[in-house]
Amino acid sequence: MSLADDVKKRLDIVQVVSEYVDLDTRARTPKARCPFHAENTPSFVVFPESQLWRCFGACATGGDVITFLSRQHKVDFREALRMAATRAGIRDTSPRREERKSSPLIEANEVAQAYLAGVLNSPRGEAARAYLKSRGIVDAAVRRREFGLCPDGLETLAGHLQSKGIQAGVARAAGLVTQTREGAWRDMFVGRLTIAIRDADGRLVGFGARTLSGAEPKYLNSPRSEVFDKSKLLYGLHWARDRVRLTGTVVVVEGYMDVIAAHEREFENVVASMGTAITRDQVEHVKGLAQKVVLALDADAAGQEATLNSLETVWGAYGGASSELGARRQLDIRVARLAGGKDPDEVISQSPDAWRSIVDDAAPLLDWLIDTHVRRNDVSTPAGKARVTEAIFPLVAVLQNTYEQDRYLTALSSKLGVTLEQLRASAGRIRPQRRRGLAVRGNTEASESALTGQADTAIERFLLTMVLSGDDIREYAAELPEEAFSDPGNRAVFTAWQTSGTIGRLRETAPPDLAERIEHLTGNPLPPMDQRARVGAITDSVRRLLELHLKRLKAQEARALEDPAFIEGSPETRTLIEQRSLETNERLKNLYTRQP
Repeated sequence: MSLADDVKKRLDIVQVVSEYVDLDTRARTPKARCPFHAENTPSFVVFPESQLWRCFGACATGGDVITFLSRQHKVDFREALRMAATRAGIRDTSPRREERKSSPLIEANEVAQAYLAGVLNSPRGEAARAYLKSRGIVDAAVRRREFGLCPDGLETLAGHLQSKGIQAGVARAAGLVTQTREGAWRDMFVGRLTIAIRDADGRLVGFGARTLSGAEPKYLNSPRSEVFDKSKLLYGLHWARDRVRLTGTVVVVEGYMDVIAAHEREFENVVASMGTAITRDQVEHVKGLAQKVVLALDADAAGQEATLNSLETVWGAYGGASSELGARRQLDIRVARLAGGKDPDEVISQSPDAWRSIVDDAAPLLDWLIDTHVRRNDVSTPAGKARVTEAIFPLVAVLQNTYEQDRYLTALSSKLGVTLEQLRASAGRIRPQRRRGLAVRGNTEASESALTGQADTAIERFLLTMVLSGDDIREYAAELPEEAFSDPGNRAVFTAWQTSGTIGRLRETAPPDLAERIEHLTGNPLPPMDQRARVGAITDSVRRLLELHLKRLKAQEARALEDPAFIEGSPETRTLIEQRSLETNERLKNLYTRQP
């Protein structure tokens, strides 16, 4: 028996959940207001027979006792499993994430931050402190936001790290020092004001450093390392997380100082993309916390090709609709325009009310993309119309709501000066191709015991063995929702595989218990198959697991609606569940009718 299975066997989900929420246990399906979003109608339901929970409201998620603890404490599966094991009186001997993943780099960064902060607060930091004061950052905020100063004299950070036992190789890997051609060690951020960068879990993964002398570049970041990749980080998320979850909205700006100015003035749902165009990896950090993402772009963002391409990618992944496999939940993505060349920190400092208005008036991302492409092309010419249509039509096509599609196509036809019929005719040939799939066989009905008990873990193991056989077939399973795996161990492997990027990276970072399971899975024999057969086997397994997942949801909905005590006095809750049931029916219908 795996650790997860042992934990789930010993813990009662009703008892665990009751410690965090006011659970109404009068019915056999206890309910409460969801702890993961604000609501007035109880939509959070616990199913004692299957030891599962589900939110029928805005979250539209569910899981077991481990996933509940993961969401409640905002930790990953491994940490949640450790917490659950401790609660159940089981000792988990696998190393902690901090101990097994780049802990020397994190330790080096923490030692460096203590030193850099000390330099800033010493007489040597007088000019840097004066600069911060001119930006409206008082002494308390200097400490709170973890500023520092790297000296430019004889005393060096490199020397301090050496005195603290930090090896030169570790310091270089962390991006704190660099080595000259002559072999001497040199501080990476000499003479610069430093800003500590922590990840969503609060680990110090790197630094940003601003010049005080006018040297270029103006900002210098830690180089990419095992723990630092700015395209996958959102600066300030560890501060903003609770506020984002409470308000359902996250505002993404570009710079560190913008975030600090916002938080110091109690706009605590602001994070930064650190000067990069927003990426899918960055959106992944907030998609489970927020329903709305507001991108505060500077005035010339429309002229930046990288920004435009990135926003189109983000829209296709998150803004338009759930993916075919249901792995993505639609996000309301908007763009707040900053006119006059002002940065967010300027606007916030000069007029907090103006900042509120800018955020509140943010335009839907697709509207912004349409306007941007129209401005960038001469739509008085056939070639300009074609370029805009080619860029925009695929973004409209991903919308699930046909009324929204019609609204955007009507607006686009008006801006291009063509009829809706002409637009549809010209765009028909560029509609994005749907992924190929295999028809699902089998009856749509299944017994409740089959659905709420053990799903077909043989399919789970087969799929995992397939995806672990090569990186060239990753795309055919990468968007399957992790909830489709009923076995916690299989789900942990799949989640780790999803986020690893490559199988090689997965093997390097997997903790011992997952590594053992991965080795076992990769040792399973597979029949000889060409590429086409491999893709077919994977897509068939994906569809079957999704089918089982949806049927489990249907069983939960039926149990809740059949319990008179559950719905007594709560017609709003019944309406929520009925709505979710209709959505599940539609997903099943789409799954069965999708063309191969």
